[in-house]
Amino acid sequence: MGVPEAGSPRTGASASGPWLVAWRFARRELRGGIRGFRIFLACIVLGVAAISGVGSLAEAFRAGLAENARALLGADVEVRVAAHGATEEQLAWLRDNSETLISVRELRAMAYATASDVRTLVELKGIDPAYPLYGSIALSPSISLGEALETRGGVPGATVEKTLLSRIGLAIGDRVQVGDAEIEVRAVIVREPDRVAGTFTLGPRLMVTNETFDATGLVRLGSMLRHKYRVRLPATETVGPWVERLGAAFPDAAWRVYDLDDAQPSVKRFVNRLGIFLTLVGLTALVIGGVGIANAVASHLAGRTETIATLKCLGATSDIVFRTYFLEVGVLALLGIAIGLGLGGGTPVLMASLAGPSLPVPPAAGLYPTPLVVATAFGMLTTVIFTLWPLARARDVPAAGLFRHIVAPARRVPPLRYVLATTLALAALVGLALSTTEYLFFARWFIVGAAVSLLAFWIVAKLIVAGAARSKRPRSPALRLALSNLTRPGAPTAGIVMSIGAGLSVLITVALLDTNLSRQIADRIPERAPSFFFIDIQPDQVQPFEEIVARTDGADLLQQMPNLRGRLALIDGTPVDEATYDPRASWFVNGERGLTYAATPPEGADIVSGTWWPDGYSGPPAISLDAHIAEELGIAVGDTLTFNVLGRRITAEIHNLRTIDWSRIRVEFATIFAPGALEGAPQTHVAAVSVIPEAEDRLHRVVTDRFANVSAVRVRDVLETVTDMFSRIAWAVRASASVTIAAGLLVLAGAVAAGYRRRVYDAVVLKVLGATRADVTRAFVIEYAVLGSITALLAAIVGTTASYAVMYFVMEGDWVFDPLAVAVTAVAGIAVTVLLGFAGTWRALGENVMAVLRAE
Repeated sequence: MGVPEAGSPRTGASASGPWLVAWRFARRELRGGIRGFRIFLACIVLGVAAISGVGSLAEAFRAGLAENARALLGADVEVRVAAHGATEEQLAWLRDNSETLISVRELRAMAYATASDVRTLVELKGIDPAYPLYGSIALSPSISLGEALETRGGVPGATVEKTLLSRIGLAIGDRVQVGDAEIEVRAVIVREPDRVAGTFTLGPRLMVTNETFDATGLVRLGSMLRHKYRVRLPATETVGPWVERLGAAFPDAAWRVYDLDDAQPSVKRFVNRLGIFLTLVGLTALVIGGVGIANAVASHLAGRTETIATLKCLGATSDIVFRTYFLEVGVLALLGIAIGLGLGGGTPVLMASLAGPSLPVPPAAGLYPTPLVVATAFGMLTTVIFTLWPLARARDVPAAGLFRHIVAPARRVPPLRYVLATTLALAALVGLALSTTEYLFFARWFIVGAAVSLLAFWIVAKLIVAGAARSKRPRSPALRLALSNLTRPGAPTAGIVMSIGAGLSVLITVALLDTNLSRQIADRIPERAPSFFFIDIQPDQVQPFEEIVARTDGADLLQQMPNLRGRLALIDGTPVDEATYDPRASWFVNGERGLTYAATPPEGADIVSGTWWPDGYSGPPAISLDAHIAEELGIAVGDTLTFNVLGRRITAEIHNLRTIDWSRIRVEFATIFAPGALEGAPQTHVAAVSVIPEAEDRLHRVVTDRFANVSAVRVRDVLETVTDMFSRIAWAVRASASVTIAAGLLVLAGAVAAGYRRRVYDAVVLKVLGATRADVTRAFVIEYAVLGSITALLAAIVGTTASYAVMYFVMEGDWVFDPLAVAVTAVAGIAVTVLLGFAGTWRALGENVMAVLRAE
């Protein structure tokens, strides 16, 4: 770098201003290249790309959801009604007040190939000719929906999901029996506009006309049938006033009305939760990368010690020095941010091209400024937080440093104004993280956890240095050299411990979560787990059904309970639309819920408040409610809930609260009525049956042959589906966590690279004194093995604690410690630390001794 003459106007602040002078120096430095700032740039690029990419993807999903809202909902307004359907009066109003009205019905049913008698559960869907009102359905072969579903030679047609063909051995043109109807498979559904990809279902789709739907004979009183009346509004109508008029016309109707804002609420929740999770992952990567940023800046400034001292000898002030390198770092930071924004901004297009069909909603391609601005702010604040400290120290390098080989800063703590500026930047970073998320609870705990973890790793690094300094001198030269390396000035101990520790903590957290999620399925299967759940058993079929089970060798009827559908209307006298409750109870409040009645408590019931009703109870309606739901609704024993059951409102007092383990494989109802309130209502029954594997197919066939309306849910198939879903979630979490791991590796590599010059000097001196390459290598390997081992131990504690917190408090599941998963992950972390340290050491050992000595 060129140095101006002493007394030159360019070294002062009077000629052109201090910032202009500093910029001239910084520009000259930058002309020399960015070799020492590669890790610095990589850390910023990775963090900013992760945050901007996540934000852009979330915005693209929301935009895609808005663009496809009508197609996803299938209408301008959808009215959902339970098994009984809408009344003639209600249908007449809907027809008179809409441009187009169609009916869509859904029901789970058994289907089997007539040629092979292989059968499976399907999601049966009946539609009107005008379906779909919005969007389009894609079929293979490419024929119209009308052609696929029309009746030919007395045989109606159907379109099916591809998995149905492989599951029961069908091909296009084969026939399948559903209830009383024999149906010909005419086409495979490639895209169903009102169905979200990747959602959980118990069976593949089978779509027919509503006439064919009726011909199956499965529409019976009490069947678990779902009616969806879809409305296309006239051009003169708007959704809000139309919905208000509908509510005024039928204030007590037992239906749920959905408009465009409600299209696929599960997808909205998915996008929001995915956004917060991935944003926190990106922020973690950026914070960990901040350690690498600090290391890179400190290393660069250490290499510029003589330049800084020379500038001061020639009259440059400390402020000029600070501003010079602040501008240099700032320019490089802006470069890294720009690259990161370019990569992150293109994430929606990349995601759509790589995983478009498997995504719940196609992301809308475009440039979304808000996440880019947020990512820029995160990147700039992180740069300021982690560079002010080493920059402030650089300004204190004394001019006398020019004549000393090693320079110690005049003070270890920078001036107060820099400490305050760093604190303000940190506060701004926390505020930005909290203000850009809808889930403050998770964000707060993430910030606290990240801060405590990084502080813990920093403290451990200091303890390692202190312990090594105070330890007795070992006899082994290699061990003695390794310990002295940990305590020497400029040792990268803190950077290595924080980088590998943070990355390992995330890996161990993910490994333990993966293990626990898998065990939630495998370890919850009781010894007498049901093999089948049989649903839609009519009351007059209960006795013959029980007789079939009793005659089947190896079969055991575990549970048999009545099942009704009802919608929550009032919470302790307040309409649900006006009530205040925890959002976690939305699944119970919205839509229809299963109801049952019983004289005795369920097996293993844990009543935590109130008492069960006495034998022979004949009082007013009473219910037993899940205690967690009661807490989320803000109600207790003695309060009331009102349900709309087939148009009749039933208000019941909460008689007791019980805890329910929903992970058990059994029939569970959140709401159980006392005898006397529901017996007269249309209902079906649900049963859980355990049977030996050899008799499963026989029982399945006998029951579904005898009762065409009864659907059999094979538990093994459901468990496989759930296991596959958890497996995909686990892989997604691992892939997301890899961003954090990459940041940790970058910081570790930077920490090793930062001490490279010192290692070259040490290696040359040791070789001159007679040490062999093996001796020096052994010492450096021991050094990194000590660092890696101690760090891995703390990372195991942090990762274990984090996985327990997520599993117990967030997922509300049981947690089990898996020592093998922790050990394997920790050993891998130690190995990576040693390998990276060894790579840097081996390169240093290859330097020419004479060349280094001449340079010194």
